[in-house]
Amino acid sequence: MDLAERVNTLRQVNGLSVRDLAGLAGVSPSTISRIEARKMDPSFDLATTILQVMGMEIGAVEATDVEALRAARYALGQDVELTPGAREWIARWSRIRIIGPDGRAAVGREADVAFRAARLARLADRPGGADFAPAGLAVDLAQALGRAGAPYALTGDAAANLLGAHATQVWPVLYVEGIQQAQEVLGLVPLASGARGRRITLVPFDGLSELGARTVDGTIVATTAQVAIDCYSGPGRMPDQADLLLGVRG
Repeated sequence: MDLAERVNTLRQVNGLSVRDLAGLAGVSPSTISRIEARKMDPSFDLATTILQVMGMEIGAVEATDVEALRAARYALGQDVELTPGAREWIARWSRIRIIGPDGRAAVGREADVAFRAARLARLADRPGGADFAPAGLAVDLAQALGRAGAPYALTGDAAANLLGAHATQVWPVLYVEGIQQAQEVLGLVPLASGARGRRITLVPFDGLSELGARTVDGTIVATTAQVAIDCYSGPGRMPDQADLLLGVRG
């Protein structure tokens, strides 16, 4: 797949118009159109920027930009500190009109903000995350960590269930203070490299994802905004759960 096809495909996958992508990348719509039509060969820096705003690197791998998470958490109403990287995402999203002048999500565009952040910082690709063989329900794992005094915050479909967006659990995910400590407490077995199918994922605290976590029915759960963002990058009905959490559907 050459650059022109890649840009066009990613743009459509991300639900962006030519004008939207141009706004995110800081170029004119005609520039995007010419690139997709193979009438322009962009510089390396421009090609990198265009791909990065859609969550991809210039190579074949997906990018993970945790600054997009910070920007989304702020835009969705939490007063987190905005770093320069997060401010850049706020500015980019403002250009496609999903962020208002105050830096918060425009009315009715909360799900768009969360979806963009999910595409840019996929839950499965968070720095330091580790996968383990299935070993029970997420809530049971979370409560076992709590009894052992191991700090955690539940996210993903199990957290969405506790927050009222019900679906069958397919992917237990927990933010934890220490991966090794949580593994030992829960007796988890690392998933073999390249293994597919069901798993448990532990993601280390990063000072943001666990911020604002609260107790729901005896289990510590990440904020609704964080759970929604995480669900948008998950399999099965997890994106539907995210919609429910953000009021997209009743």
